[in-house]
Parts: sequence; C-alpha cells; structure tokens
Amino acid sequence: MSSRPTRRRFITGAAAGVFAPAIMRASRVEAATVEAMAGQLLVIGLPGSSPDDASAKALAAHIAAGRAGGMLALRHNVKSRSNLSAMASLMLAGRSDALMAIDQEGGKVQRLGSKMGFTNIPTAQWVAGNLSVDDARALYEKAGREMRSVGFNLNLAPSLDIHQPDNPVIGKYGRSYGTDPERIVQYGGAFIAGMGRAGVACAAKHFPGHGSSRSDSHDGFVDVSASWNATELEPFRALAKTAPVIMGGHLYQKDFSNGHEPITFSPKALKTVLRGKLGYRGVIITDDLDMGAIRKNYALKEACIKALEAGNDLLLLSNSLKYDPDLPAQAVGWISGAVRQGRLSQSDIQAAYNRVMAVRSRARF
Repeated sequence: MSSRPTRRRFITGAAAGVFAPAIMRASRVEAATVEAMAGQLLVIGLPGSSPDDASAKALAAHIAAGRAGGMLALRHNVKSRSNLSAMASLMLAGRSDALMAIDQEGGKVQRLGSKMGFTNIPTAQWVAGNLSVDDARALYEKAGREMRSVGFNLNLAPSLDIHQPDNPVIGKYGRSYGTDPERIVQYGGAFIAGMGRAGVACAAKHFPGHGSSRSDSHDGFVDVSASWNATELEPFRALAKTAPVIMGGHLYQKDFSNGHEPITFSPKALKTVLRGKLGYRGVIITDDLDMGAIRKNYALKEACIKALEAGNDLLLLSNSLKYDPDLPAQAVGWISGAVRQGRLSQSDIQAAYNRVMAVRSRARF
C-alpha cells in the first residue's frame, strides 16, 4: 500500500498546502441509486482490532458492496501496528477510495502513538507555544505520511476551538491553539495543510465552537448558550475555503439551533450559518452519533435521518456500544426510506454524495 499520493492527484492541493473542497459534476452520479449513494455517506466503527475478527470481515464486506463508505478506528481498535494496518488493507481491498478515519490530533487524542513507532504529536497548545508555523506544518505532514502508511486518509482533527482553561474536554487537555482566533487559524491551517500534503483529509472541529462549554458532549447534552460568543466562529470562517471537512459539535446554542435541537440536527447552523454566512462548500461530518449527547435523547435511526435533513454529508457511527454487524445495511435502508417518504430529497442526497466523493477522489490510495 503506497503512503504517498500521486503527483497528478495532489498537484493542486499540494501547491496550496491543502485539500481544496470541490463539487463534482452531477453527471458522475446520475446513474447511481439512492441506496448506492447513501452507503457512501456512512463511516462506520467496529469492536474488533484485527483483520481476522468477525466485525472486521463484516464491515469490509459492507464497504465492498457499497453499503458503507469507510471505517472509523477508535482506541479499542488500535492494539498493534501490524493488525491495524492489515485491517485497513482489508477495508481498502473493497474500495481504494474508502474513507479510513481516525483521531490523530495530538496530546491525549492520538490513536497512533509512539509505542507503535509513530511520531509523537504534542498538544495544540504546546505546538503553538513552541514551534513556528512552518515547523508545525512539517510535523503534521510527517504525521500524515505515517497515517497513510498504515491505511488512514481522514484525520478527525484539528480542533479550531478557542482555549478556556476551565473547559473539561478542550482546555483541560491543551487541545486548542490558544485564545487568539488568528493564531488558531495559523496553526489550524498548518495542520490542514501539512496533512493535506501527505494525502490526508482533515475534519476541522467542533463547529460552532466547543471551547467555552462547561461539560463534555461524550457524556450528554451540552448547552453553550450562556458561554459561547461570536469570536468562536472566526477560525471556521477563516478556514472555510481550505478545510476539506468540517465537523459540527453535539452542542446546543440558542441562536444557531432549531428549537432545542443540537447543532448536529440544526439546518440553521449548518445550512444558514456554515454554508450561507461562512460560505463553506466542503463536506460536513457529524461527530459520532453514538455519543451520549445524541444516544441518550434520540433513536439511532432518527438521528441519522435528522442529521442529513440538517445538512450533514457524512454520518459517523462508532457502532461499538451495542455492536450491530448489519448497521450499514440498516442505515442505508433508513436513508432510502426517508427519501421515499419525502423527509429527505434525492437531490440533497446526491449533493452530499458529490461533496463526499470529491474529497475521496483526492484521498484515495
């Protein structure tokens, strides 16, 4: 498996140091069915940690059959470098453009660690305080090439959140580049550019800003209405033209949310603000729909449909809390059923598919 993207594929992105979001021509997908497109909007997790595990074989079969667009690897999947690489190869055997996602942010959030021979990535806070922007870009490019060497092309990072020391999930672990939006843009942009040069697409997070939260959306509902301020939008605004993927947070903010829905399910946040006011044209991905903020309040079927209704393009489903080997097929059924019922439009599914496939064409192995 090659860890280096071809010159032709990445010449435009490498020249700019980023993956530039692009819209594919509709003619590329006119013959695709809703079911076939729906499968490519799913990035699915699994409980196994080797290619011999039944869950790995099941997901690989779904990817090959077009019922899933890629794999999400979490900490419990990363037991050895050789097994992880072999598992990724199994998935990519079915689709060489599958999205192979992992958290390789740095600090506490680094799945591929030094014990397995990967470069240690310091926290964002340390990087911004100790490295030049050019040195940071070089560090992230090196880390990106290591990611591709074991079969990963989608990094669920960087955090563009603004630092607040009493934040329990961002500030506590030094995951922000600082309190100055311009500095966050410089170093967050270096992360995206370095990884992009290595052939890894990045999902900048957590729109519209998780830095001011007082609780963790992994655990439950998070309301940032009283603490959030408009400055938190600035990094997303500045990097809207260069981030290939942006992840929304499972957050509630009264000015961005529809009723009492989290950002994940808010057309106002994703369509009106992110796409409309900020001009973002790339892929919007959900945070894991199995996280407590969603799981404790919504059935998974409803969460998938609501996320697409709101304007998300990619659904992240860790499928590890209550593992279901048939989840990809079920999710494709939920989406196609919602199209038949009129809750989702075929044109919206096709637009999401176009955006996803544009990123995948640049990140394929």
